[in-house]
Amino acid sequence: MKPSLVVGGALTALLVGMALLSLVWTPYSPTGIDILHKLAPPSATHLLGSDSLGRDVLSMIMAGARNSIAVSVIAVAVGAGIGVPLGCLAAAKGGMVNEVTMRATDLAFAFPALLTAVMITALAGPGATNAMIAIGIFNIPVFTRVARGAAIVIWQRDFVMAARAVGKTRWAIAVGDVLPNIAAVLLVQMTIQFALGIIADAGLSYVGLGTQPPQPSWGRMLNDAQTYIFRAPLLAVFPGAAITLAVLGLNLLGDGLRDRLDPRLRGR
Repeated sequence: MKPSLVVGGALTALLVGMALLSLVWTPYSPTGIDILHKLAPPSATHLLGSDSLGRDVLSMIMAGARNSIAVSVIAVAVGAGIGVPLGCLAAAKGGMVNEVTMRATDLAFAFPALLTAVMITALAGPGATNAMIAIGIFNIPVFTRVARGAAIVIWQRDFVMAARAVGKTRWAIAVGDVLPNIAAVLLVQMTIQFALGIIADAGLSYVGLGTQPPQPSWGRMLNDAQTYIFRAPLLAVFPGAAITLAVLGLNLLGDGLRDRLDPRLRGR
């Protein structure tokens, strides 16, 4: 088994396990304030120390993992749920449908997640829901292009031509024959977009457009830590390390899955 798959799977399992554990237990309340013990260094009482309000950093990181996963999962679901059917439709129909779909994705790429979040915030206010929508909208053209590119290759295969010869409709072929054969490609892309979703969520929270107080967020923890970067530098190290390990794990998992699922790479 590929080392990237093992390491990536282990880091991703750690991320998911920490998020699930935070649903039922954290060392302290992630929102509990203890001014008497603010900016405490790592110790037996607070394993990763406390922030400027006395909140336990480990508890906040655990709860932040839960919030980051929730935002990323919904954003990927939105992107894949809309983008994959559009990509399959463009590959199946071709012609004007394909052209219009591709030009629409080009237009969508002109609005990155941060800019989309700013526009949504101006209308509906900041929050985790708006972050999910913004990142999800950005994911739609990504999945559309990936699904279309992979589907076009499958449409040229002999078994698809045989299905068309026996009178099977294009949509039936797309769902029954094409989609199962591009599922591996889409799965790998989901892991990549999941990692990018965590980065985007942290970035949106850092500028105040993502998860709002009092709910913990890795991005806002970094924002709060910059004020005390010289007095308590570990406040920035721990959430930064959490983001780095989460993204690294998901990217390694995606690489490992690609090597595992792509028959052209199995022998390498």
